[in-house]
Amino acid sequence: MSQSEKLFAIREVSELTGVKPVTLRAWQRRYGLISPARTDKGHRLYTQINIDTILEVKRWLNQGVSIGKVKPLLGTQPSGETLGSGSKVLQDVELVLSSLALLNKGKAESIVSNVLKEYPADMVVEQFIHPTFEALELLKGSVKSLQRGLFQSLVITRISAILEAENKAATKGKMLFVSLAPVGDVSAWSRILVLSEKGFDITVLENVDDFSGLVNEIDLSKFVELQLHSHKALLDRQLTWAQMLVEDDSLQFGLSPIIQILHQDDLSEAAT
Repeated sequence: MSQSEKLFAIREVSELTGVKPVTLRAWQRRYGLISPARTDKGHRLYTQINIDTILEVKRWLNQGVSIGKVKPLLGTQPSGETLGSGSKVLQDVELVLSSLALLNKGKAESIVSNVLKEYPADMVVEQFIHPTFEALELLKGSVKSLQRGLFQSLVITRISAILEAENKAATKGKMLFVSLAPVGDVSAWSRILVLSEKGFDITVLENVDDFSGLVNEIDLSKFVELQLHSHKALLDRQLTWAQMLVEDDSLQFGLSPIIQILHQDDLSEAAT
C-alpha cells in the first residue's frame, strides 16, 4: 500500500457502495471477501481496490449467486456455468419457509438475522422478504395467518434493531418517516430498512391518518428529509397536505411507490 493511497473508513465505504457496515464485516469475517487494513486502534480502512471488490461482490449477488459461492468467482467473467439461476430469489427463502411451516421460531429467526446481515438491504427486500411473503400468500386458512405472523414479527424486530444501530451512527442529519399504513406494515419497514443505509437518523411514525400538523404546527426545520409512506391511495385531504409539504423547498421529500404511481402528477405540479 503506497503512503499516498487514499483510505476510506467503513462508513464512507458503506455510503459509496450501498452495503451497510455490518454486512461489510460479515463479508470479511465469514467469507474472507475483503481484507481492509487497520488503524492502531483497530478501525478498518479500505482502499479503492477493496471498494472495487465490494462492488464486484454485489454484481455477482445480482446475478443470483449466493454469498457463500462468490469468493471463487472474484476476478472472473460471468458465464453460463457460473451464473446463478436468475430467479432473483435467495436460496434462504426455501429455508425460512420450511422453518415457518414448523413454527420453528429459533431457526427462522437465525435465517432472517443472517440474511439481513449478509446481503445489501435492497437485495434483502426484493429477493428475500417479498418472495417469502408471496409464497406465504399461497397458503390456505389459519396456516397462512400463523406463518405470516411469525415471519412478519421476526423481520420487523430485526429491522428495528438495525435501525437503532444505524441511527446511533448517522451522519447526514434527521429524517422523518411517516407511514399511513397500520403498525407493523412490512412494506413500510422494508423501505425503512433500505433508507437506514443512507446515513440518516430516522424517526418512524406509524398508523398516521391525519398528518396535517406537519404543514403548519410542527417545526420540520430539524429534519433534512421527509418520507411519506402509504399502502393505498391517499384520501383527498391527505393529498392536499402532501401537496403543501412538497411545496416546501427546504425539505427533501420521498414517496412510497404506491403514492408515486397514483399521485405523481398531482405532487409534481405542487413541486413546480
